[in-house]
Amino acid sequence: MTATLLTSLTSPFARKVRVAVLEKAIGAEVRQQLVDPWQNDTTLLSANPLLQVPALTLDDGEVITNSDTILAWLERHYPVPPLWPTDPAARDHAEANAALAQGIIEYAVFTLLERRRPADEQSPSMIQRRESGIARTVAALEQRYTCPTDTFLLDGIGIACALAYLDFRHPQLAWRPQAPRLSRWLDWANARDAMQATRPPSA
Repeated sequence: MTATLLTSLTSPFARKVRVAVLEKAIGAEVRQQLVDPWQNDTTLLSANPLLQVPALTLDDGEVITNSDTILAWLERHYPVPPLWPTDPAARDHAEANAALAQGIIEYAVFTLLERRRPADEQSPSMIQRRESGIARTVAALEQRYTCPTDTFLLDGIGIACALAYLDFRHPQLAWRPQAPRLSRWLDWANARDAMQATRPPSA
């Protein structure tokens, strides 16, 4: 079984999947194809009417969208190595942390796009609301996440991609002094081969 992952080099949503593919060592089975969502890329448009990455095209023509849905597909079809804890309680906790990381990414992307609009069309109150949400969620993960360095599972992948995206696109948020444990852990995560290989080109 092979599949094609439509992706971009700067999307944090796509980066989560790209890191997982490398951590599972299934690059030969999941090929990657770069597309540009902002240029109405016809390949992406034919696969995903939302024009969003990532999108995973299967051999039978089925297309799976949404990063977490794609990650679930990868876990089902390539279960070794597993990227979730096997203990049910540990998995519940990991999935809760992964959801918080996904929320950071969603808020960070929204804020980036809002700030790119003409100044008179921006919503400062909405930007402030999202940035405050990011700060609270980073603080929560500073307390909740154990920052392991013996495993790199999907909760860690999501958190690493979220925090790295803040460094990449939102340096003004200066989250690191407020979360020293996460900051040290992210330095460890960023040194992993899968994170190095998926760094945004201008990061």
